[in-house]
Amino acid sequence: MLTDGLAQKRLQISGWLLGEDRDTPYDGSSETLNPLQERTKIRVWLVTGDIRIGTMWGVQITAAIPDVTRSAVVVLPTSTLLFSETFQGLGDTSVLAWRRRVSSTGWNMTLNAGASVPTGKTEQPHFRSELEDESLVPISRLQRGTGTVDPVFGVSANRVVMSILPPGIRVFVTGAARVPFMENKWGLRTGASWEMGAGASREIKLHQIVGIVRTSWLHRQQDVFEGTPVLVGGGDWLNLAPSLALSLGAVTVQTELKFPLYRHLANRQLDSSLAFQVGAIWAIR
Repeated sequence: MLTDGLAQKRLQISGWLLGEDRDTPYDGSSETLNPLQERTKIRVWLVTGDIRIGTMWGVQITAAIPDVTRSAVVVLPTSTLLFSETFQGLGDTSVLAWRRRVSSTGWNMTLNAGASVPTGKTEQPHFRSELEDESLVPISRLQRGTGTVDPVFGVSANRVVMSILPPGIRVFVTGAARVPFMENKWGLRTGASWEMGAGASREIKLHQIVGIVRTSWLHRQQDVFEGTPVLVGGGDWLNLAPSLALSLGAVTVQTELKFPLYRHLANRQLDSSLAFQVGAIWAIR
């Protein structure tokens, strides 16, 4: 999770829950049948600490705790098999340095740079013996982390435009990328990803409630095992995400819903019609 930095406080702690249920298979952009009733339930807890060290720079540390369950129903001639596998526990941890800058035109800009470090457990992946569409077909693909040190970069900029809907709205643009470049000890390299977004926010009532809407384009590459792409994973998504933030003194509570307006997946895979996140931010001092 990238940061806009801290302008006034020196320490900020936040906790987030991210979730989605991937239960609809898509081939490219087309919805397909789901005869095995496959489903992947994803819940990820994020715990973040943000520290301002200098006037305009600081450090952020984020730990991820995934809880993922993959299930299916296999109908056999004489019985029905309910398949399920779950993994949960500590995932990878990101360590970022951030630098803020305020331009003469009123833009607040923040640069992020750092890495995701492999604190999450990885396991040897297993694949079917045959290729499909020149890609490996995974038998089990649940991993808590990548097993590698992955560079992470980000940039954000925002400013208040007072001429629109007085007393004005805050417009923003963001960009972020995670670029794994090494194989882990099992020979698996996680696909790189990047996201670009833009949006606006406005105070709704008594300076306590802020409405936010943003749209973003997310691209993910397929994972690669010993030079061969892994069939499940990869694609492009155009998302719309409205959210609300409620200020309660030193604590801010925020919730967001994310709807895919368009998707084009690199192969046939499960996807969700809705993702959500809810969290609380505590500015300590």
